Amino acid sequence: MNSWDRRKNFHILKKNSKLLRELKNLDSRQCRETHKIAVFYIAEGQEDKCSILSNERGSQAYEDFVAGLGWEVDLSTHCGFMGGLQRNGSTGQTAPYYATSTVEVIFHVSTRMPSDSDDSLTKKLRHLGNDEVHIVWSEHSRDYRRGIIPTAFGDVSIIIYPMKNHMFFITITKKPEVPFFGPLFDGAIVNGKLLPSLICATCINASRAVKCLIPLYQSLYLFAVNM
Repeated sequence: MNSWDRRKNFHILKKNSKLLRELKNLDSRQCRETHKIAVFYIAEGQEDKCSILSNERGSQAYEDFVAGLGWEVDLSTHCGFMGGLQRNGSTGQTAPYYATSTVEVIFHVSTRMPSDSDDSLTKKLRHLGNDEVHIVWSEHSRDYRRGIIPTAFGDVSIIIYPMKNHMFFITITKKPEVPFFGPLFDGAIVNGKLLPSLICATCINASRAVKCLIPLYQSLYLFAVNM
């Protein structure tokens, strides 16, 4: 006896706009854990959001770091998680993307997004500001202040300060209710070769820590099917 034979009754769904909308929403659901991370570049002397968001590229060390976060994907053809980025070029042409069999991460990099008009700057701030985890690469002589980028989100900020000899000083700030995460910690000093992978891992865990505060949120549990 198959499963259909064991059913006492069944209902035929009526094809209407609501059903089609729900099916489309179901199809858009990701089968892997997804995270979107904002990346900001701050040059020496920049202390306001307009100058920071207007940066179209950063130093070579910054560019090398961003390149190490994941694979640079073409947004117009990318089939994976987009994190709200558009295929029409309005949010940039490419973005770093990292994935495993269970996780997808897209990085909203400020220097990859257009900044040639007030509208594009507003759109850029909307995407970056809505991310819960912010990576801030700061080459300013002063410490980064969270209020420079005004946003109600940004529960976790991971700030990277370049030092001499290809070393980097890390500071991590978070809202009090966000639980502990790692592997990096506030005050860590990291070698440049290890920096991208450690930052990526820390961002994923930070995003998980923030999401666990959402009411009724359930973590992704992996399971095996016995054949």
